[in-house]
Amino acid sequence: MLSENALADEFGVSRTPVRQALQRLEFEGLVMSRHGVGTIVTTVDLQYLREVYALRLKLIDLIGEMSPARVTAEDIELLASLAARARALRSRREPEELARVYHSFNDELSRAIGNQPLREIADRLFYQTTRVWLQLLPEMVWEDEVDTIVDEIESVLQALRREDMEGVAAVRRAHMVKFLGRVNRYLERPVLSLP
Repeated sequence: MLSENALADEFGVSRTPVRQALQRLEFEGLVMSRHGVGTIVTTVDLQYLREVYALRLKLIDLIGEMSPARVTAEDIELLASLAARARALRSRREPEELARVYHSFNDELSRAIGNQPLREIADRLFYQTTRVWLQLLPEMVWEDEVDTIVDEIESVLQALRREDMEGVAAVRRAHMVKFLGRVNRYLERPVLSLP
C-alpha cells in the first residue's frame, strides 16, 4: 500500500505531483487504485511477464532495424561513466545504486531510438519487467550481476562507437536471454521461459 502523504513527505513535494506519479504508475500497470482502500503495488503476473519479455525481444530487433544511431560524443562519455559507476559497485553491495545505474543506461539507450512510438513502448515494457530483477537482486550473486551489467554497457558502447544499432540490439537481446536464465535459476523453476 502506498500513501500519498508519506510519499510527499519522503520526496519533499506536495501531494499533487505524487498523485500524478501514481496515476502514471497505474497507467503503466505497476500500481492500482482502489476506491476506499488506496493505491496498491500490483503483483507480478507471470504469464503476462512472459508475454512482455517475448514482446521486448521482438522490439529489440525492431529497434536495431528502425533506429538510426543518434549518439553524440557526450552520450558515449555518459555511457562510459555509467560503466565505471557499475564497475565501482563490484566491491560495494548497493542494489539501489546498481538499479539506478542500469535505469540510467536504459534511459540513455532509449534516447538513441529514432522512432518515438517505439521508444515509448520499449520504455514502458522495460519498467514493467525490471521490477522482477529489483526484487531478486538482493538474493543474486552480487559480483555476477555487476559484471553482467558492466559487460552489457561496454558491449553496447562498442556497437555505438561503430554506429551499429543492429549490434546494440544483438547485445541487448543476448543479455535479456541470459537474464531470463538467471531469474529462472533463482526462482528454481522456469517460470519466465519464453513462449
